[in-house]
Amino acid sequence: MRIQPSQSVDNTSYQYYVDLLQLVLDTTSDEYGPADIVTLESSLSQSRGFFMLKNEQLDVYWAGTSIARERDYLAVTVPLVGGLLGNRVPVIMRNRLSEFAKITTAEQLQKMVACQGSQWPDSDILEFNGYRVERVISFSLMYTMLEQQRCDYFPRGINEAHAEVDTQGHETLMVYDELILRYPLPMYFFVNKQNLLLAQRLTEGLLLLVNNGKLTEFIMHHPTTASIFPLSRYQHSRVISLENAILPANVVERAHNNWIGFPKE
Repeated sequence: MRIQPSQSVDNTSYQYYVDLLQLVLDTTSDEYGPADIVTLESSLSQSRGFFMLKNEQLDVYWAGTSIARERDYLAVTVPLVGGLLGNRVPVIMRNRLSEFAKITTAEQLQKMVACQGSQWPDSDILEFNGYRVERVISFSLMYTMLEQQRCDYFPRGINEAHAEVDTQGHETLMVYDELILRYPLPMYFFVNKQNLLLAQRLTEGLLLLVNNGKLTEFIMHHPTTASIFPLSRYQHSRVISLENAILPANVVERAHNNWIGFPKE
């Protein structure tokens, strides 16, 4: 089972998806047989990862969904982190805390510049909603640019931010979780359109984990995501809701039974 490598040592959430994929494969091994995960060596941009998936050089690729991605690939439509990914918190420089503490409206935040992945759906979503975005091709470079104050903040999913900022070398950064940018963006496993058997295996495995409660348990106890619970800690955060214009029309409906994140508005 060929998968993408981590984009950077800062990308601590990578291991979450590897471990979840292994759990799904183990859960379905009696019916489908054993499977070994093989990680490719070279780091991939999202466009390169999807290109390799289309050309059968990768077997599984995980990413936020979009209309175009579900058109061109088979999406396993079970959100891998429930509703958490679309709740973004700014990673900021510690010395700018007082500045961000004064932000109470979307208009104030729109004057600032967000570092964001050049090929991530998030960049399109932010720009569609009137936010200024510095598109960056390299994951690790985004944190470097933030530390060099070449952008003002780096929006990360609440399931990602704390684990990444806690890595060595980010002492000047902090997660400002008093402010949440919220938009629907489920993270899915994607496979080649011809690989129907693998899509079926991943779907069955994930749905089994949802129905027996083990996916929620996995999210709540994995080292990458455990520190964000209980979610009640965010009940007093200021929430700015954004529209996701590239979201497939039925995505919220299909996610209804698999949603463990914040209550839908």
